Amino acid sequence: MSHFTKIKTNITNLDILIKTIQELGFNYRFFSSTDKYLSTNNQSQPNNILVYKFNEDNRENPIFTFTWNVSEYILLVDLDMWNLDISFNYLLDRLFQQYAYNIVINTSYISGFQKIKEQSVYDGSIKLTLQRWNSN
Repeated sequence: MSHFTKIKTNITNLDILIKTIQELGFNYRFFSSTDKYLSTNNQSQPNNILVYKFNEDNRENPIFTFTWNVSEYILLVDLDMWNLDISFNYLLDRLFQQYAYNIVINTSYISGFQKIKEQSVYDGSIKLTLQRWNSN
């Protein structure tokens, strides 16, 4: 029996979310509330996202979805059907960390900063060193 779990997130940036999904090695499709799948290039339509991987038969294996609720994305997953080789909690931690990383890098570049050093720390965190030159 399926049991869907809804997880409220603070994810609001569609472009950064798509980048994060791809960096974690997943594929995605946009979908509407009528479950009609849309092209991955058709971003002017709904903001609901199906995240999937291909299985051995080269068929789509849905992993979870993100649904837009006007102000943020809600992650929806069926934990009874979870079939990845990693725990859901680990994936969730990686997803949130990579999204936050991408937000920091994107915001930094917009503000004129450049990444000069990145270090993965033993506790799983990432230490970034950014710099911005003042042109005065």
